[in-house]
Amino acid sequence: MKKNKLTPFWRISGAHLNGISYLLGTMHVKPSRKEKNWQETYLNYIDLCKVFATEFPLDKIDVTLLGKSSLLKDDQLISDLLSTSQLNKLEKKLLKSLGLPLRSLLRMKPIMIVNLVNERILADCNPISMDTSLWQAAEEKGKILKGIETFEEQLQLLERIPIKYQLKNLLSIVKNIGKYKQQLLHLGALYDAGDMQKLYKVSKKGLGPIRKFMLKDRNKIMADRIVELATEQSLFCAIGAGHLAGKYGVLRLLKQQGLTIKPINF
Repeated sequence: MKKNKLTPFWRISGAHLNGISYLLGTMHVKPSRKEKNWQETYLNYIDLCKVFATEFPLDKIDVTLLGKSSLLKDDQLISDLLSTSQLNKLEKKLLKSLGLPLRSLLRMKPIMIVNLVNERILADCNPISMDTSLWQAAEEKGKILKGIETFEEQLQLLERIPIKYQLKNLLSIVKNIGKYKQQLLHLGALYDAGDMQKLYKVSKKGLGPIRKFMLKDRNKIMADRIVELATEQSLFCAIGAGHLAGKYGVLRLLKQQGLTIKPINF
């Protein structure tokens, strides 16, 4: 990738858009950031826009719905899905390496336990995600706050991920937590280097059989809705960095709609 394109931040323009808009790829999981006040880099650009949007509206989280979606169905337990040996290994690894007591998590979907694992592993990084930090800044500035997807659509995605896949992923992660931590840190390093292409390739590989509906299908929806919002008012949009690059990435899809996409380097 050319050096001038090693960035997660892009300028969007087009004859049918309402002014200039901006697209930022973010790291949802607490990123490894070298700069203490990294948000300030983007605040001036947020000021230039009428609307600020993340993947889904962070002020529309329904805690009750999220709680229900986090649990296995029909009162099922993770212990029902594992052999005694697998259960014991999982319990010991989670407790010894991360201080997570499996007995209190038995009703949770494996993907939610993976989220807890991520939080514990990266506990020494930024206390809140990039998306949340920028959302709060935009809210303080009085910007119109939007979501590219709805909270309900996010939950529907969660429901589509097969439990068998979730469980396999959890067991693989816990089998070698040290290696998994290095993978997360590697993603953070790629992000800090601005290499969205490599970050996309690593992220895509990790999704395996759920790649199509988690990336390709969603990228099309995201690109269409970004154009829709930017046509109405100037937009600063923050979505996961893994959605930007690739043949079916949001950047290419925006270009295919006749928009001009230019990298912004700092």
